[in-house]
Amino acid sequence: MPGENLRKTGREMEDLAAEYLSSRGIRILERNFRSREAEIDIIGQQEETLLFIEVKARKAGEKSGDGLEAVGSAKQKRICRCADFYMHEKGIDPFSTSIRFDVIAVTIPDGKEGSSSEKEDCSVRWIRNAFTYISYSRAKPHWRVW
Repeated sequence: MPGENLRKTGREMEDLAAEYLSSRGIRILERNFRSREAEIDIIGQQEETLLFIEVKARKAGEKSGDGLEAVGSAKQKRICRCADFYMHEKGIDPFSTSIRFDVIAVTIPDGKEGSSSEKEDCSVRWIRNAFTYISYSRAKPHWRVW
């Protein structure tokens, strides 16, 4: 199946990102948290701050830009709504909790896809505060709509 290798690589890149964050003192709370509308790749905690992290992998030299450029405004809104849903599900007060939206940009060296040393050769860039919270624009909280 054509997309299978891509999905496998995506999971491996998320594993790499989680290892990278853990080695820097981030406590991983959830992986691949899904709401009806979106998915957050990694939810972590750094001291008192709740982190919502999107992982984007790109091949080196790819014309589609780096990982941060791949998280456009529509994706940001979906991630924020999913973060709202997560906090609602876990009983976290969003007004008294420090939250941050980060992106992990993984660059895969050209010609390395599928190789056994792929993860070791990748470069990882952690973009803190990649975007700010975008509030939900409906009068009612969105989890009642879902």
